[in-house]
Amino acid sequence: MTTTTVTLDPAQVAPAQASEAIHVTVGVLTFKRPDGIAKLLESLGGLSMNAERPYRLSVVVVDNDPKGSGRAAVEPFMASSVFQLIYAIEPEPGIPFGRNRAMDEAPADTRYFCFVDDDEWVVPGWLDALLEVQARTGADCVYGPVEPVYPEDPPAYFIKSRVFERKKNEDGARIGYAASNNVMFDLPLFRQMGLRFEERMRHTGGTDYLFFNQAVRKGAKIHWSDAALVYDVVPANRMTWKWVIQRQYRLGNTFAVADQLHGTPARRAYRLVYGAARMVLGAVMSPALLISPSLGMRAIIHGVRGAGVVSGILGHSYQEYGKAEA
Repeated sequence: MTTTTVTLDPAQVAPAQASEAIHVTVGVLTFKRPDGIAKLLESLGGLSMNAERPYRLSVVVVDNDPKGSGRAAVEPFMASSVFQLIYAIEPEPGIPFGRNRAMDEAPADTRYFCFVDDDEWVVPGWLDALLEVQARTGADCVYGPVEPVYPEDPPAYFIKSRVFERKKNEDGARIGYAASNNVMFDLPLFRQMGLRFEERMRHTGGTDYLFFNQAVRKGAKIHWSDAALVYDVVPANRMTWKWVIQRQYRLGNTFAVADQLHGTPARRAYRLVYGAARMVLGAVMSPALLISPSLGMRAIIHGVRGAGVVSGILGHSYQEYGKAEA
């Protein structure tokens, strides 16, 4: 186990007394993305703070590469950052192991814990926007938007199909879901609930969906913060039909696998019917391929997402991230 911690004077990051400031920890799992993690840390160093909502900031970077390939990108921030930086190597492969390790590495007095991804960066008012919605609504968890950043001259039909866009909500609205790409939650409460990322889903993805779904089932309130914006890079190699089909299949499969592990028989039956319905919808819409690539892509998304759901309920678990690590 390798852990490096650099602690700076809280006065450097908070205008109020340390006892008045909420301790917020940001966790990020990285795997062979040195440029991405460096850009994210740089953006976290530029966060703004509202005097009405002072906070102390810690950042936990968990490197899921046993060789610690991310260390070189993180080290420059150990001496110059305006936050406490914790770098840890998690040698056990798999996203849920890294996310659980990030929560375990959070300082003991952490009140709110955030997750962002290592291919994202945050706007200056990101954390204050999350805290503002929490204070206004009493939320146990706050989720925010992720805006895709496309490569130069992307195929127009990929943009029109909205395949890389996420659902948005009204600011402050209560919602029933969240993911780890832009989220803040009450860490002591979630620990009290016994919530952990499902390590049996080591390479499937979707453990964040399950994690926050379980939180909702236990009574956690999730609200939306429209101003807590993060940007997400869409690499050119993802803008292919093959990648979209594989990802949509995996997303559907993930939801079904999660229900197989933690859902009720009724929930699994619903999921099966839902998957079959999307397959039918995709088939009905498929002639759109002849007149519009963007509408055709929507048809394909419905069909393969539904196929992933059905296959998951029938026992197939698609290991997308196992392939990536291999």
